[in-house]
Amino acid sequence: MIVIDNLSKQFNGKFVVENINLKIKQGEIIGLLGPNGAGKTTTLRMIAGVLPPTYGRVNINDLDIKDNEYEVKKLIGFLPENNPLFDELTVEEYLEFWIKIKGITKENKKEAIDFVVENCGIGEVFYRLIGELSKGYRQRVGLSQAILTKPQVLILDEPTEGLDPNQRHEIASLIRNLGKERTVIISSHVLSELTRIVSRMVVIHKGKIVADETPDNLKKIGKKTNVVEVEIKGKNVLKTLKKISGAVEVEEKKPDWYIITSDRKIDLRERVFKMAVSQKWLILTMMMKEKEIEEVFAQLTNN
Repeated sequence: MIVIDNLSKQFNGKFVVENINLKIKQGEIIGLLGPNGAGKTTTLRMIAGVLPPTYGRVNINDLDIKDNEYEVKKLIGFLPENNPLFDELTVEEYLEFWIKIKGITKENKKEAIDFVVENCGIGEVFYRLIGELSKGYRQRVGLSQAILTKPQVLILDEPTEGLDPNQRHEIASLIRNLGKERTVIISSHVLSELTRIVSRMVVIHKGKIVADETPDNLKKIGKKTNVVEVEIKGKNVLKTLKKISGAVEVEEKKPDWYIITSDRKIDLRERVFKMAVSQKWLILTMMMKEKEIEEVFAQLTNN
């Protein structure tokens, strides 16, 4: 369990993070969202214990990171935005370096290396120079140092930044697998990608939390109407659909494709289906159109 209480940070007398309060259960994968300059990286660095807060506390497993820094940091794996790699080292040498930094004993060294090689998929490049690796493999190597000690908490700052779509998919799958046995806090600008990884999304704007919801519930914020899209083949479809009870607006978007808007409390799909049966129409497609996560993000972070 992670408890974040009134976490705040000032630079030059100005708050960049102000009164962040969160409770994160073991095994949750949390997405931290926000525009550039919102305070995401500062928040992650404070949770990871590499930046002291001006005010507030971070407790992990009932241990205050300020008072129990060494014990708490052993529970955390951290991949910062500027992935700390050394191009002149091989992957093997890089992991050897971090094994010494993290105090892993000789007896546990092989087990730690085997664990990260398997879980991060870096076996093929283990003896290669880091400077020769693709961006995707470089991110995998960065993740490998973060999980060397099998941490209970994994903190990832923009882990897919600069990757192509295939590499993003690979890293996202890797994060999902790692999240099966630990708590993960991840920040990203790729909102659609986060919705497929996280169980909860926390939106930060100007240093404050403006939303904390599951991806599905986040899409419902500010929603005032329901929109049903339906593809129907039949006679007098548009004219008849306009008579359906509860419909605020009906339009034909393209031939045989109709958009039906209603109050957000009304789901018209059953009524449309019954009307189609009575009119002997053929329904090819029918779905409730959801608000895009990008729309909600823009709404929450609009000045």
